Amino acid sequence: MSFSVRRRGFVRALVGIAIATVVLPAPLASATTGSDAGSTTGSLHSSGLAEAVHPDWMAGLPDGAGLADLSLPGTHDTMASGASVFALTQDADLPTQLSAGVRVVDIRTRHFRNVFPIHHGIEYLNSNFTDVVVALTDFLRAHPSEAIVMRLKEEDTPAENTRSYEDTLNWYIDENPGTRDRLREHLWRPSDGYSGGLPGLGEARGKLVVLRDFDAVAWPGPRFGDASMAIQDTYELTGLGDVGRKWDLIRAQFERARTGSPDLLFINHLSATGNPAALVTGTVPVTVARGIPGVVGILPRTQEYLETVGPGRLGAVMADFPTAALVTEIIEHNFR
Repeated sequence: MSFSVRRRGFVRALVGIAIATVVLPAPLASATTGSDAGSTTGSLHSSGLAEAVHPDWMAGLPDGAGLADLSLPGTHDTMASGASVFALTQDADLPTQLSAGVRVVDIRTRHFRNVFPIHHGIEYLNSNFTDVVVALTDFLRAHPSEAIVMRLKEEDTPAENTRSYEDTLNWYIDENPGTRDRLREHLWRPSDGYSGGLPGLGEARGKLVVLRDFDAVAWPGPRFGDASMAIQDTYELTGLGDVGRKWDLIRAQFERARTGSPDLLFINHLSATGNPAALVTGTVPVTVARGIPGVVGILPRTQEYLETVGPGRLGAVMADFPTAALVTEIIEHNFR
């Protein structure tokens, strides 16, 4: 999610508060650990994503398929599996997500001291860009039929740098011993005459396709939010009563993806959270995703819709806490 200046200041004040003092709805505060993929009320249970094992699902698709014309499981704030309750958006690590079938990742990096620590807003997520590159390229080396789309976003406020964000990224590509060989091998680069958009699957197999969400002078390839994409990312709710409104936006984006141009990448964020006032009363990513008693969450609403809607492209589906069943359903839409 994007953090406005107003939200960033608010969350900064809350980071030091113990999680136990957060006012969560009672059913959430007492939840126990376990798989609850089919629940329509939600809990703090695990998504059970590791139960989905689809490491090579793209092998069954023709090289001529366009990445933009596929149904792609994705994760929002992919690395936020160890964050505070305000920033927590995943409960599976990156290798588990990839093995389960996730093919669109959302990587947020702060530019700090000429390197890229991974952040969600102001919160450091105890990993760095090298860790991400290693995990992604290890997976692609083991599964060369697959392609990964990565939104790369500059997050939070840069500090103590002597070069631009773009220059630091080029350092990871050309100089950093931990990443240079991996990125030279697996980073997709447009060919001469590139006119925009995403490549076909044949060209992208074994590659990492970057959607640039940072300022750059000479970076080739698609920019997140450019004319080759249609994005739904309404993320700030006034409370859990807004979940129905958010779902209406998600469903409308699914319908647009089913009938839209095959060259246009439809990105549909299932993710949302509360505004500053709603955060402290329990409208956080996990409650929006899974719901609480009396409020059906986004994940069960999406699962029910996908199981009944019939064939058709879904686009890139960016979820918080995706379940094994949801990822499997998205993948299966490519083969109907």
